[in-house]
Amino acid sequence: MQTLLEIVASIALLLGTFLVVVAGIGLVRFPDVFCRMHAASKAGTLGIVMMLLGTIVIFLPSDLSVLARGFLAIFFQFLTTPAATHLLARAAYIRQYPVSDRTAVDELKAFLPSLPDEPVGGLE
Repeated sequence: MQTLLEIVASIALLLGTFLVVVAGIGLVRFPDVFCRMHAASKAGTLGIVMMLLGTIVIFLPSDLSVLARGFLAIFFQFLTTPAATHLLARAAYIRQYPVSDRTAVDELKAFLPSLPDEPVGGLE
């Protein structure tokens, strides 16, 4: 039974590490702030959750309070990261951060206001 738990925990930790690395690569390689935020929020959140699940599985047989603390951490991760990413993307859009030249459609133009100043320069 212990070996099975170790295998499950190892798979969860390796998958979580892979997803966090993918999120880091996305932060470096994606062309604009909106794509970078998408990479950080989606892959980063799922990677952290997988690593938390791996740690819960590892420490569960020795301490049952790890289960409650781990699931609370997962809950708050799912609660805060999407909300923070949404607010940052909205602020970047309103401040008119430049988008990639591959962006074809701007569906938010009719719904979100933009500031009358010039767009933020030098961030391409």
